[in-house]
Amino acid sequence: MKSKSMITVVIMMLCITINAQEQSNKTLVAYFSATGTTEKAAKLIVEVTGGTLYEIQPEKEYVTADLDWHDKSSRSSVE
Repeated sequence: MKSKSMITVVIMMLCITINAQEQSNKTLVAYFSATGTTEKAAKLIVEVTGGTLYEIQPEKEYVTADLDWHDKSSRSSVE
Protein backbone atom coordinates (compact mmCIF):
# COMPACT_ATOMS: atom_id res chain seq x y z
CA MET A 1 0.00 0.00 0.00
CA LYS A 2 2.81 2.41 0.86
CA SER A 3 4.47 1.88 -2.52
CA LYS A 4 1.14 2.48 -4.32
CA SER A 5 0.77 5.76 -2.45
CA MET A 6 4.30 6.82 -3.31
CA ILE A 7 3.81 5.97 -6.98
CA THR A 8 0.60 8.01 -7.02
CA VAL A 9 2.36 10.98 -5.41
CA VAL A 10 5.23 10.75 -7.92
CA ILE A 11 2.84 10.63 -10.88
CA MET A 12 0.85 13.61 -9.59
CA MET A 13 4.00 15.62 -8.93
CA LEU A 14 5.40 14.74 -12.35
CA CYS A 15 2.22 15.91 -14.05
CA ILE A 16 2.31 19.20 -12.18
CA THR A 17 6.02 19.64 -12.91
CA ILE A 18 5.72 18.80 -16.61
CA ASN A 19 2.88 21.31 -16.93
CA ALA A 20 5.00 23.95 -15.19
CA GLN A 21 7.96 23.21 -17.47
CA GLU A 22 5.84 23.77 -20.54
CA GLN A 23 4.99 27.22 -19.22
CA SER A 24 8.53 28.08 -18.10
CA ASN A 25 12.10 26.88 -18.39
CA LYS A 26 12.51 26.91 -14.60
CA THR A 27 11.36 24.11 -12.30
CA LEU A 28 11.42 24.21 -8.51
CA VAL A 29 10.55 21.06 -6.62
CA ALA A 30 9.66 22.17 -3.09
CA TYR A 31 8.73 19.44 -0.64
CA PHE A 32 8.14 18.68 3.02
CA SER A 33 8.84 15.18 4.26
CA ALA A 34 8.49 14.13 7.90
CA THR A 35 9.27 10.46 7.23
CA GLY A 36 11.32 10.53 4.03
CA THR A 37 8.67 9.23 1.62
CA THR A 38 7.95 12.56 -0.05
CA GLU A 39 11.68 13.35 -0.14
CA LYS A 40 12.29 10.24 -2.27
CA ALA A 41 9.50 11.27 -4.66
CA ALA A 42 10.83 14.84 -4.90
CA LYS A 43 14.33 13.60 -5.70
CA LEU A 44 12.96 11.38 -8.47
CA ILE A 45 11.16 14.37 -9.98
CA VAL A 46 14.34 16.46 -9.87
CA GLU A 47 16.20 13.67 -11.71
CA VAL A 48 13.55 13.61 -14.43
CA THR A 49 13.10 17.36 -14.82
CA GLY A 50 16.54 18.71 -13.97
CA GLY A 51 14.82 21.07 -11.55
CA THR A 52 16.04 22.58 -8.32
CA LEU A 53 15.29 20.76 -5.07
CA TYR A 54 14.12 22.76 -2.04
CA GLU A 55 13.26 21.18 1.31
CA ILE A 56 10.66 22.94 3.43
CA GLN A 57 11.80 22.73 7.06
CA PRO A 58 9.34 22.85 9.98
CA GLU A 59 10.04 25.36 12.75
CA LYS A 60 9.71 22.53 15.26
CA GLU A 61 10.93 19.03 14.34
CA TYR A 62 8.37 16.24 14.21
CA VAL A 63 8.66 13.32 16.65
CA THR A 64 7.05 9.91 16.30
CA ALA A 65 4.04 10.87 18.44
CA ASP A 66 3.40 13.86 16.16
CA LEU A 67 2.93 11.54 13.18
CA ASP A 68 0.36 9.20 14.77
CA TRP A 69 -2.59 9.93 12.50
CA HIS A 70 -4.74 7.49 14.52
CA ASP A 71 -4.59 10.01 17.39
CA LYS A 72 -6.96 12.87 16.57
CA SER A 73 -4.98 15.20 18.83
CA SER A 74 -1.59 14.42 17.26
CA ARG A 75 0.24 17.16 15.42
CA SER A 76 -0.28 15.54 12.02
CA SER A 77 -4.05 15.35 12.59
CA VAL A 78 -4.38 18.87 13.95
CA GLU A 79 -2.20 20.63 11.36
